[in-house]
Amino acid sequence: MVSSSTTMLAIGILCAIGSAFFNGSYTSLFKTEGMARLDIHPITFQLYVCGGIFVSSWFVIPFFGYNDAIVDTGTTVDHFQFSGAGMIAGALFVIAASASFLAVQDIGVALAQGIWGGGAMLVSYLWGTLVFREYPARPVLSIGGLFLLLVGVVVVAFCENIGERIKQGNNVESSPLLPNRNREASTSSLRQHVRGVLWACTVGLSGGSVLVPMHYVSPEKQGLIFLPSFGIGSLILSPLVYGLYSYRAGQAPDLHLQEALLTGLLSGMIWNIGNLLSIVAIPIVTYGVAYPIMQCAILVSGMWGIYAFGEINDRTRIAVFWAGGFLLVLGGLALAVAK
Repeated sequence: MVSSSTTMLAIGILCAIGSAFFNGSYTSLFKTEGMARLDIHPITFQLYVCGGIFVSSWFVIPFFGYNDAIVDTGTTVDHFQFSGAGMIAGALFVIAASASFLAVQDIGVALAQGIWGGGAMLVSYLWGTLVFREYPARPVLSIGGLFLLLVGVVVVAFCENIGERIKQGNNVESSPLLPNRNREASTSSLRQHVRGVLWACTVGLSGGSVLVPMHYVSPEKQGLIFLPSFGIGSLILSPLVYGLYSYRAGQAPDLHLQEALLTGLLSGMIWNIGNLLSIVAIPIVTYGVAYPIMQCAILVSGMWGIYAFGEINDRTRIAVFWAGGFLLVLGGLALAVAK
C-alpha cells in the first residue's frame, strides 16, 4: 500500500513537471507567425503578458478554501489578503519576463531558455539549500542531480555547435563551441548574440528568485493566497518598465493593441498556470528541489523551437538536443529521489 507521504511527493513532482510544461510554452506565443509579422517589440509584449497574469491571478479566489491542504497553515482563509512580498515576487517576474522576450528576440527560444534555465536552476538550488536550509536526505545524490541538470542545460543550449563539432570530427578550429561571429556574421551580430546571452542570464537570476519572497510571509498568506498580490505587482511594474525603456530609447515601442493584446494575455495566463503549479509543488518537495525540476522547461521550449519554428533542423544537432534532454530528466529524477 502506498503511503500518504509518497502520494504527496508524487503530486509535488507532477506539479513541478506541469509547471515546466507551461513555463516552457508561454514564450513560444511571442514567436508565432502573427507576432513575427507585426514585429512586435518584446517590451510591448510583456505588457500584455503581465496583464494576463494579473487577470488570471484572481481566478484562484473561489479555491482559497483548499489553501490549507496545500501549505498546511492550520487556518482556513476564504478572502483576499494583500501581501507586499507577493508584489515583490510579481515585480521579479516582470524583470524576468522582459529580459526573456529580449533574449528570445536576439538568440531564439531554444538557446535563450537553455541559458536562463541553467542559471535559474543554480540560483534556486542555492536559495533552497543555503538560505532556506532545505537540506536533502541524500546530499551527494542531490549535488549529482544538480550537476546533471546543469550539464544537460549546456548540451541543449549549445546543441547546434556541439552537433557541428561531431559532424566535422571534433575539429575545434573549424567548429568552436561558441559561435565565432567575426567569421560568420557582422560585428553587430556578435553584439546581438552577446546581448541575448546577457538578457538570458538576467532571466536566470531573477527567474530563479521569483517565489523566494513567499518564504518571508506568514503561512496564511502563502499558497493560493499569494497569487493575487503577485498579479498586482506584475501589473504595476510592467508599464513602468515600458515607460523606462521608451525614455531610454527616445521612442515608445508600438502597442499593436488590437493585434497583440489577446495573444499576450493568453501567454501570461499560460505562464500563470505554471506559476500556480509551482506554488503547489514547493511546499511539498521544497524550493530547492521543485525549482530546478521546473527549469526542465527548456525541453518544452526547445521542442517548440525545433518542431514549430524550425530553429534547429539538422538531425545530428537534434540528437544532441535530446541527449541533453535525457540528462535533464535524469538530473530531475536524482533531485526527487535525493529528497
